[in-house]
Amino acid sequence: MNLDARTLLFSLILTNAFMVMGLFVAVSSREEAEKQDGIAKWAVAILLETLTWILIAARGNIPDAVSVVFANGLMSCGYALMLAAVGEFQQRTVPRWKYFVPIVLTLLVASVLINDIHARFIWGGMVYIFQLALIARALLRAPESHSGRAWKLLISGIAVVIVVLLLRAIVAMAGQVILAQPGAGDAPHWIQIVSFVALMGSSLLGSVGFLLMVKERTDREVLHLAMTDSLTGVPNRRALMDYAERALAQRGGRSMALLMIDVDHFKRINDTRGHPAGDEVLRQISRLLSKRLRGGDLLGRYGGEEFCVVAPDTDAEGALKLAESLRATLESAELTTESGNISVTVSIGLALSAADAERELKDILAEADVALYSAKKGGRNRVASFG
Repeated sequence: MNLDARTLLFSLILTNAFMVMGLFVAVSSREEAEKQDGIAKWAVAILLETLTWILIAARGNIPDAVSVVFANGLMSCGYALMLAAVGEFQQRTVPRWKYFVPIVLTLLVASVLINDIHARFIWGGMVYIFQLALIARALLRAPESHSGRAWKLLISGIAVVIVVLLLRAIVAMAGQVILAQPGAGDAPHWIQIVSFVALMGSSLLGSVGFLLMVKERTDREVLHLAMTDSLTGVPNRRALMDYAERALAQRGGRSMALLMIDVDHFKRINDTRGHPAGDEVLRQISRLLSKRLRGGDLLGRYGGEEFCVVAPDTDAEGALKLAESLRATLESAELTTESGNISVTVSIGLALSAADAERELKDILAEADVALYSAKKGGRNRVASFG
């Protein structure tokens, strides 16, 4: 199969153009609040890259100042926008020099070496590699960027382009092969063929990777919202029960404690101070309780004014100490609300799954509920254990 530079360029332009259309469709279909995720900037970056290849394809029919200098400037701007897209996705501020210095260097190299394609491939390629390295560094240094798998596609695309640029620079430094121009009838060097194919692949890999990276984060946020109590910010009942089931299944011969916590006379707070004050009391209680927990313990809102603590690897003595610590913390606290300071107490019911017992979570919950009823019946502001 005979390939020429124009055919390869046309394929690259077509691939990028379809990718640009897909990206802009993705941007337009999102809500306004969701658009600060870098996709729009990435779409414009691929658009600039596409315009670059169109100008290069027109070389010989338009002034070199446009097809060489301006085209290279557009490519550098595209890479700068990719870096900006990654920064926006990470919600980080990128120093401005990382955008503008490479663009200025690219324009300078293209202007000075406008008639020397080999030198442009060497020095211009180095600037592009520097820009791609900045993007890769931003991705690698931020844990939130690679909490899923999609970032690997993006890194792979960057790595491919860097390898291609290095190969082009090596061939140009050899100075033995005249690289085919878009308007010439010469057959392209194999490096050019590899370059065009790699650039098409990297554009797809990078763009799909970036889109999937945004989707992965959105999925995590949706899951977090589905598993979090909207009022207090602690895990909701569903998340709490999931955690308790896993802790029960994975306890490995160790005991597990479950604490059911109820705010004493909470209805009185709502009736006398109002529901906003009651909501603020629940928020502050959840914060105070969370601060007293150990690593591995989980506090969740069970419902209404009831909270629950799952304490893996905890025996009866340890569970009792933990429950008393939580009770005493709230008894000594003074909660501040818009309607004035409020003092609260809690009653705590404690149930235990012994190390050598096969238990179901519903049975442990029922026992903790019975213990809680006992604590409230016994005068409130106390801890009661089941059995």
